[in-house]
Amino acid sequence: MSSDKYISHTARDFALDEDFQQWVLHPEVRNVFWEHWLSQHPEKDAVVAEARRLVHSIGFRSYELPAEEKAQLWESVWSGLEEEPVATTVTTTPFRWSQHFWKYAAVLLLGLLLTGVWRWYYAAPQPVILSIHTRLGEKKTFMLPDSSEVTLNADSRLLYAARDHRLREVWLDGEAFFHVKHTSSHKKFIVHTYDDLKVEVLGTQFNVNDRGKEIAVVLQQGSIRLSIGGKGRAADLMLSPGEMLRYNKNDGGYTKSEVNATHFTSWHNGRLEMDDYSLSDAVAFMQQVFGKTLIVRDTQLLGYKVSGSMPIIYNADTMMVQLEKVFRMKFNQRGDEIWIQKK
Repeated sequence: MSSDKYISHTARDFALDEDFQQWVLHPEVRNVFWEHWLSQHPEKDAVVAEARRLVHSIGFRSYELPAEEKAQLWESVWSGLEEEPVATTVTTTPFRWSQHFWKYAAVLLLGLLLTGVWRWYYAAPQPVILSIHTRLGEKKTFMLPDSSEVTLNADSRLLYAARDHRLREVWLDGEAFFHVKHTSSHKKFIVHTYDDLKVEVLGTQFNVNDRGKEIAVVLQQGSIRLSIGGKGRAADLMLSPGEMLRYNKNDGGYTKSEVNATHFTSWHNGRLEMDDYSLSDAVAFMQQVFGKTLIVRDTQLLGYKVSGSMPIIYNADTMMVQLEKVFRMKFNQRGDEIWIQKK
């Protein structure tokens, strides 16, 4: 672990750092790094003391998560994360706890280190609440407290809860690949999308993409049950490996089809599989992963298709260079806009 990155940390930065949280919350486990770092930087004692107070001030409570509270909790968590600024300098402004408690509480309570929550999960008979998120141009793989693995694509958010040790639930905004661990007690794992679509599994591998106007669920291994209700045709469906369901958020309509699951799930392994992959697909990819707007004046180019495979590099400029070679186009970037034209 590099110690240089902590030199300019504020109390809030420390409190949001996962390793720092572990050190504070589990004093019984000796952490040589932090002991050594503090001895080398005594000028940070006051800042670290404030950060420790922030972490200790957050307590867990039992969440029942009724429907109306789910939306409120979701909004609270994500609004807190979006407000999080990036600190570039050390601040000496006194911390006003009364003014900022709830904002920090929302972020800290639901952003604790996964391994810390893992220990707490088995130490007390309470639900687990945690949130994970990725920014634009970022992909992360996490181990959930039940040992299920989830990979979040760029600009995605996920909230996890386990109630009474009988049910595992997540709420997804964005795209995620799940490798759900089957439990000896056959505990259900449910993915909610907040758009009248629910995915229920015991143990399997599948992808959920909750982007734009539709939700796409692709099953790679195992079996999943989909519950659809609300706006359109209420239904319970089963998916088999190699099947995909597309759900329209606007009218509630859906279609089920057979697909090559690898083309929809390979991103979590760092590959972009292209089978009749169009420039229009590339436009959507750059918008989803990097927040870049690709402008193509000649709309006929949008239908140009290629097939093949290439690595996904989570750097917008590098990906544009690769796409430029694949589609034999050239681009000119102006801020977040990228203009595409023929060579």
